[in-house]
Amino acid sequence: MKTNEQAYNQLSNFIGSWNTEGLIPASNGQPEIKIIGTDNYNWIVDGFFLLHTADVTIGNDNSKTHEIIGYDDLNGHYTMRHYNNNGNSGFMTATVNDGLWTFNGDSLRFKGGFNEKGDVFSGVWEQLTDSKTWAHLMNIKLSKIKLT
Repeated sequence: MKTNEQAYNQLSNFIGSWNTEGLIPASNGQPEIKIIGTDNYNWIVDGFFLLHTADVTIGNDNSKTHEIIGYDDLNGHYTMRHYNNNGNSGFMTATVNDGLWTFNGDSLRFKGGFNEKGDVFSGVWEQLTDSKTWAHLMNIKLSKIKLT
């Protein structure tokens, strides 16, 4: 189990603005869908939580999301509660072990991590299918925007 200081140090790697790009591969006769936009991570509530805002275009659709990320010391994982511009919300948990981040929700999961320089965060999202198996959903890559 992480100490609070270790947990918050892990979250601090996300702080900043990121260019986001991704790809949902073609499947079932549907063409591939490109994802492009920005993600921002900032400390809130005296540094105990992260506010993650995402503004991305997925194909022809714009998706805006606000997410609050914190650390649950009792259960030893991160909590992630999100809200979007379609009126949807959801909850996930996250862990990080040896640099590998894993996000888990009821029907979505992610595995990925930072590169050595800490300026790229990338990975793969999977979705639970109707047949209760996990299937590749999309590849995603966030590249930190350098301040000038």
